[in-house]
Amino acid sequence: MPDRGQAPLLAALYGPTSSGKTALSVAAARRIEQDLGREVVIVSADSRQLYRYMDVGTSKTTVDQMGGIRHELIDVAEPSRKLELEEYVRLARDQISRALATGAIPFVVGGTGVYVGALLEGWEVDSVGASRASLRRDFPVSMTSDAYAMLRRLDRAAAARIHPNNHEAVINALAPIMAGGIARQGRPPSPALVALGVDPGPRAVDLRVERTYDDQVGRGLFDEVKALSERYGLDREVRARGRDSPNQVLHTHGYREYFEVALRHGKPVASLDPAELTEIRGQVIEHIRRHTRRQRGWFTKLAVDRLVTSPDQAFRAIARTLQAGS
Repeated sequence: MPDRGQAPLLAALYGPTSSGKTALSVAAARRIEQDLGREVVIVSADSRQLYRYMDVGTSKTTVDQMGGIRHELIDVAEPSRKLELEEYVRLARDQISRALATGAIPFVVGGTGVYVGALLEGWEVDSVGASRASLRRDFPVSMTSDAYAMLRRLDRAAAARIHPNNHEAVINALAPIMAGGIARQGRPPSPALVALGVDPGPRAVDLRVERTYDDQVGRGLFDEVKALSERYGLDREVRARGRDSPNQVLHTHGYREYFEVALRHGKPVASLDPAELTEIRGQVIEHIRRHTRRQRGWFTKLAVDRLVTSPDQAFRAIARTLQAGS
């Protein structure tokens, strides 16, 4: 049974790719457990780490990196199809409720802004699924430009944060609009909430993106790509369906570039040569850097209480909120 003398708290940490969220959140969580005696459950809000077998290329949090802190919503789905927003929200809310029921602190950590926003602001997302399915029928990948034009007419600010050729992102942005808008209830009245942001800045993140990719290559990223291709038949899939494929490997930066370059050169991904791997490196780094800039745009949408640069700052912000709620 939870200790009723302990104030319930939902904590969150949002930031772009390669901003240091994993190390910061784990260090802060360990200090909360050690100094405050409260268990912390990190609930991943990363739309890529929830897929199985995509480990190296997503910098998936390892057991060692978890530092003994319980992590949830990692490796919960096959990448053969997209896990939709409403499915993620249902899973995450269940984990948050379980943590609160035992007196633990759920700590939402990730770089997928729509995930974090849905959890912190209590979005009603159940009606969005039907709208998304309808939009996918009306606007296949070949009509992405038409869908993007509609999004620009309906929500220019949302369109500005999305690449015009990103079919999934355009459809996901349109779905709540066409469903009548996601009902945003505002911050939940209970439990108390502390929302933190981390962002070393564009230059620092750009350097980290490059270093992260090179580290992934050193840890066997190419072997992982080849294994995924064999497991899911992705060489055939990309030739047959291209961007219409539902397999999320083919829609994830750090993986999709391998298949795009292989397709362009008319060969299987396993046959890529050193020059082509160098070409892929440049594309991956550029694509992820652009993605981090779009992620940064979510800071203006999320009700972030404060930006933090260290585990100590995160710990103190959480401890103050706990004290205020006691």
